Amino acid sequence: MTVYLNENIKRLRREKNLTQEALAEFLGVTFQTVSNWERGESYPDITMLPEIAGFFRVSVDELLGVSRAENEEEIKRLLREHDNFTDNELIKESIYQLKDKYPNDFRVQLRYMGYLINFDDAVQNAKKIESLYQNIQNKCTKDSVRICAKRFYIHYLELLARDENSGITFGDCEKIINEMPRMRDGKEMYFNCYPESHPERDELIQEAIEEEIFLLDNTISRYLYDDRYSSEYRIALTEKAIDFFNFIYDDGNYGRMWRFMLYNHGHLGMRYYDTGNNEKALECFRKMCDLALKFDSMDRITVMHSVMFEGKEFDKQTLGTTYVAKMQVKELLTEKYPLSEEFKASEKFKKLISMLEV
Repeated sequence: MTVYLNENIKRLRREKNLTQEALAEFLGVTFQTVSNWERGESYPDITMLPEIAGFFRVSVDELLGVSRAENEEEIKRLLREHDNFTDNELIKESIYQLKDKYPNDFRVQLRYMGYLINFDDAVQNAKKIESLYQNIQNKCTKDSVRICAKRFYIHYLELLARDENSGITFGDCEKIINEMPRMRDGKEMYFNCYPESHPERDELIQEAIEEEIFLLDNTISRYLYDDRYSSEYRIALTEKAIDFFNFIYDDGNYGRMWRFMLYNHGHLGMRYYDTGNNEKALECFRKMCDLALKFDSMDRITVMHSVMFEGKEFDKQTLGTTYVAKMQVKELLTEKYPLSEEFKASEKFKKLISMLEV
């Protein structure tokens, strides 16, 4: 059973707005002793636990985090399920289930905050979002949760800055952006600290490469959807991105990047459509459909054999337990992409859609 004594002492002290020195003075120990407790480098003598718990007005079990330890596995399971949902209704149902059952867990608060911003009305939920953000920043002791909350908050401020009546400017957003760590400070970049004999070192290297590719594609995509650039430029850039993916994933299994590969072919098709080249557009959409069919026909767990990812296991549910590529591509082609009714009435286009209905 995991004990969360160090985290709880730190959290409870902060909630009372106490310094480590003030707590040490009350308990009759040194400041360094309290500091060591909170870092988990040492623990209070067992005889001190009732005194510490009494000071914070909690039970010894609460101080130790016993109830939290008992619930931890269930929380982790529910969080994994929530993070893998792609259906909006399932996302909503799961986050409210989590919020109602574990309202004080910062990981749950983080996901609720993200839900309000990305799947609900961010402006209408402004007070809730602000409260959740401040609570996480002021009370959560895990840097990863606090930084992720900042990421959500940046997106939230960016949404508000688009509204001239919100009172929020990009300057408010930029202030938080400047507080964020650089990409090099992400945990994936520390694989080099692991000894060569470590059993997970190779896997960590592969994860670092895939994370860098993920970030690269996200960055390039900003050009692809920016109307300041010509369709010809965006066509050339998208083709280069597709060539790059095929170079990296030379076995045809795109792992975590399957969704991006589908989107890139769809985007390329739309750019050709914009230039009036319907044949090239249909060719790109056909490739998109072929990839969707291939993805859906794959086993849930596959082993990748590209040079950079040899032996790496890919779990399709990484993209979501309810993710079906055919359904996603069909929705894009029939509902999301601004294609003319005349184009969609063509026999070649109808044939593509029929492929996705098998």
